[in-house]
Amino acid sequence: MPRWPDDTRTRLVDAALTLFGETGYPSTTIDQIAAHAGVSARTFFRHFGDKEEVLFADDDALLPLLLDTIAGADEARAATAESLMHHALGVLADAIEPSRRELAARQRIIDSDVALAGRELAKQARWQSAVATALVARGFSDDDADVLAAIGFALFRRSLHTWLAANDAVSLRERVARALPRIRTVLDARPAHPASQSVTQMAASKTARIPSDSP
Repeated sequence: MPRWPDDTRTRLVDAALTLFGETGYPSTTIDQIAAHAGVSARTFFRHFGDKEEVLFADDDALLPLLLDTIAGADEARAATAESLMHHALGVLADAIEPSRRELAARQRIIDSDVALAGRELAKQARWQSAVATALVARGFSDDDADVLAAIGFALFRRSLHTWLAANDAVSLRERVARALPRIRTVLDARPAHPASQSVTQMAASKTARIPSDSP
């Protein structure tokens, strides 16, 4: 079997994404991924612990970038929560931008599997906690840091998914920049019209329309 240079990891990721897309994540084996990449299963395990890790391992390189950006922001960029968030999420967006095709394929696979979606949420929770700690180090209170980290990740996740699904030239950084001012707008928003019925009534109405399984 040929020995590939330093792009082995990339070849394995490409092979995995191709096979996951063709045969489904559950049906794809590590042996198949390795064979498709032109390496042995033993080589696969030098790079990844399991096939699930193929979808998430490279994410860990982005977290230090995000934390370093927050820690190293100058006083002007860290003057307000909004300006710091704009700067940090913009840097993260720029780092992700070149991998749009691979990320779109990966996200489709993650969204199709409950266990993978759960791991993605767990990863986000770890990142969110780390970012909150970094924000405290920049002078924000614990409570404010927790809220800011939660809002930031919700906003970025929404922008990322919209960007991956879109077929246009709008960059991820631009989508994040457009979304940031909407936080204040949404918080100040009022209902467009009075609710015609209570939440309890709406839930009861929907439940009543669900067919019963009983004979």
